Amino acid sequence: MGTYFCSYLFNKKLILLATLLALSTVLFAQNTQVLNSTITLRQTSGTILEFLEEINRAYGVKFAYDEKIIPNQRYSLHKTQWKLDDFLQKLLQKAGLKFEQAAGQIIIKKYAVAKVTLNGTISDKADGEQLIGASVYIPELGIGTVSNAYGFYSITLPPGEYTFLFSYIGYERFQKKMNIEANQLMNVALSSAISNLEEVVVKAKQKEEIEGIRAVQMSAHSVEINQIKTAPMLAGEADVLKTIQFLPGIQNGSEGTANFSVRGGSYDQNLVLLDGAPVYNLSHSLGFFSVFNVDAIKDVQVYKGGIPAKYGGRLSSVVDIRMKEGNNQKFAVKGGIGLAGSRLTVEGPLGKNVSYLVSGRYGYLGQTGNYFAKNLNGILPGVDKFGENNEIDFYDLNAKINIQLNKNNKIYFSAFAGNDHFYNELAFENNTLDWGNQTGTFRWNHIYNSRLFSNLTLVYGNFDYSYTIQNELQNFRWLANQQQQAIKLDFDYFASPKHTFNFGLALTHHQFAPGRVEALNDSSAVQSLALDSQRALETGFYVSHEYQVNSKLSLNYGVRFSTFHNIGEGTQYTYDGDGQPQQERSFGNNEIMTTYFGLAPRASARLLVSSTSAIKASYNRTFQYLHLVNNATIGLPTDVWLPVDNNIKPRFADQVALGYFKELRKGMYGISVEVYHKWINNVIDYRDNANIFLNQHIATQIRTGQGKAYGLELLLEKKKGKFKGWVSYTLSKVQRTIEGVNNHQTYSPRYDRRHNLSVIVSHDLGKRWQISANYSYITGAGITVPQGLYESGYGEPIQYFSSRNGFKLPDFHQLDFGVKLKSKEQKRWQGEWYFGVTNAYNRKNPVTYYLSGNLREEQVFQLFLFGLMPSINYNFKF
Repeated sequence: MGTYFCSYLFNKKLILLATLLALSTVLFAQNTQVLNSTITLRQTSGTILEFLEEINRAYGVKFAYDEKIIPNQRYSLHKTQWKLDDFLQKLLQKAGLKFEQAAGQIIIKKYAVAKVTLNGTISDKADGEQLIGASVYIPELGIGTVSNAYGFYSITLPPGEYTFLFSYIGYERFQKKMNIEANQLMNVALSSAISNLEEVVVKAKQKEEIEGIRAVQMSAHSVEINQIKTAPMLAGEADVLKTIQFLPGIQNGSEGTANFSVRGGSYDQNLVLLDGAPVYNLSHSLGFFSVFNVDAIKDVQVYKGGIPAKYGGRLSSVVDIRMKEGNNQKFAVKGGIGLAGSRLTVEGPLGKNVSYLVSGRYGYLGQTGNYFAKNLNGILPGVDKFGENNEIDFYDLNAKINIQLNKNNKIYFSAFAGNDHFYNELAFENNTLDWGNQTGTFRWNHIYNSRLFSNLTLVYGNFDYSYTIQNELQNFRWLANQQQQAIKLDFDYFASPKHTFNFGLALTHHQFAPGRVEALNDSSAVQSLALDSQRALETGFYVSHEYQVNSKLSLNYGVRFSTFHNIGEGTQYTYDGDGQPQQERSFGNNEIMTTYFGLAPRASARLLVSSTSAIKASYNRTFQYLHLVNNATIGLPTDVWLPVDNNIKPRFADQVALGYFKELRKGMYGISVEVYHKWINNVIDYRDNANIFLNQHIATQIRTGQGKAYGLELLLEKKKGKFKGWVSYTLSKVQRTIEGVNNHQTYSPRYDRRHNLSVIVSHDLGKRWQISANYSYITGAGITVPQGLYESGYGEPIQYFSSRNGFKLPDFHQLDFGVKLKSKEQKRWQGEWYFGVTNAYNRKNPVTYYLSGNLREEQVFQLFLFGLMPSINYNFKF
């Protein structure tokens, strides 16, 4: 009986096991049959969920998944008929997903394997220059990235076979399909588009062409060097700073000069960097030209709002200018000769891993003016007013060398030196001005791994200026100087396509010698004296995170923390209500006198409305610890920079901006509309009749208060093709309320210009001819003028003035145009003639009004900078 029962149980188990084996075989066969079945899709474009739902309805295939892991990205396929297994592998791989079969259904999961990273640099094939902001795009995954300020890129993705597309405006697209199973280094060199850019656009996918739309950054402009060289400017000299004044929200600080105002800020609120070194005086020849030689410049980035956290120290804007690194492929020379100046640039390789660049300019506007005044007097009206013994000369020199130590390390040395000498016999009599900038930068790029990039920067900056007066009573020279030394360390961490982190720190040592007077001989009525020198230490720490929330929404948020310390040796003063020194305290060498802190959050967001349009918003707070001591408007080289102290607090500003951005015809056209509002705290101005020249107690002449600026900016761009350019319009208002200025009534600063319309265009007429034109219209600036006299009872009457900046100058408008004729194509030598006219219809735009004569019989005069001015230049390269 027992034996029979055991045999019965054993047989039952065998039957059950056989049944399970048979069932699993059937299920496996069914699953295999399902995966091997052929499906036909209704369309080749859609999201993963749309495709799965269609297969479920049409073929009854069951899928199991968590919707949170399924991206909303649309994918395009090259055919409609597939084997289901091939289709799922092809589709899901694009999203970093995989599938498996269980219980009669197909389960979709995330890849459990580690991702891989592709990184490298993107450069110009012709000269080896690193390309900033070049695009990398992977169509199978719908993801991409851009190269950083040193041409480095990094993108992390699941292992697999993909198509990698590399593109940059003005260059041929590079495409490579490859299988990537481990971290890989790939350096890419792009070729310049020799043919019409429109041919390149047709080949490129739309997602490559709208990188500006997809970027989180707003209120920013990347200015093409070719556009700068095309724009007609004074004396035919291409000018970086005058070109950016045609962008919305940016206006000239004073007509015809290189200084500029951004969204209602004074020109000392702009941080202008050359290879990371601040440039404190931007002008040659009292503002007729800027100090930047376009032949030595590679890239210009302008930030008006949403300023990245890595920048600090100024309230209104950042203009980040990068020098060329030198051609590492071949020896090259370029230059030009014109009526106002000449320039020459030499670059080339020094061995396999080293390249250099040397670029110089010499300006001789005074000598040209002397020639015309001497030889055309009586022929051209007004020439005699220039004089025949003027000295308006300048020079500048840029030099750079970069060394590729190995694949992970690269170092750069760059330097700039510029100097001006200015004397006009009619305006300055026996007085002369001399000033000069010098900067030096050392950079070390280091790649720690495929995702982490760092840049170490050492910076030196110096600005000297002097004013010499020689007459019967006054024979003296006024000199001043400012220096800075800084060290900065920046990191870029490409965690994944959705997460990028930027962080770093900076330490800056400032030195100020605000002025000293040296008597030139014993008969001088002026005694030698010197203002106290000052020193300060500034630090900055920042971190920011760019996060792609989903296919439509991306964020960039961060914070910058700064400190500022006045350090001894020095004396600190406090003043009573009448501005008289009430108390003073002495500090020893390196002793901290005053400390300020600043916490500056930054945030930006981008929401894609469609594949070609986006809405962007930003907020940023900025701090400024330096201010410019100057109550003039044209940016004289006698301006003095000074730090905040116990009497003058740091300025800080909060700005919000909202914009709509649209690309048309695959990136051919661009339209943007932005509105902004900025609040400025501790904004400074000078009391009426301020005495700032060699004043040891300058704080008694400065008043602080509140300011605000708001406006609307419109920009229409034609980016590609034979006809290129843009039209910009700005509607803005700027106001200040400062106790002790304008009777404590709200007023507008000089650079409150309600309307600003700018047009800059160029058109290629075949291969050799090009025409270009600029037009600008700006509401007249406000100035303060005498309105009358009243008798004091003590002899001479006393003037009384209008409200602060209450008198408006006539509106400014000007048309410039130019024509370029290129020489016939040759193997080596390439020449180019340029013929231009500045102020084509001879508009007399007054800079200011001034009075001449005694107080009872004064006459009012207008001061104009220049009328119609022709120019001719010859440019060459080989």
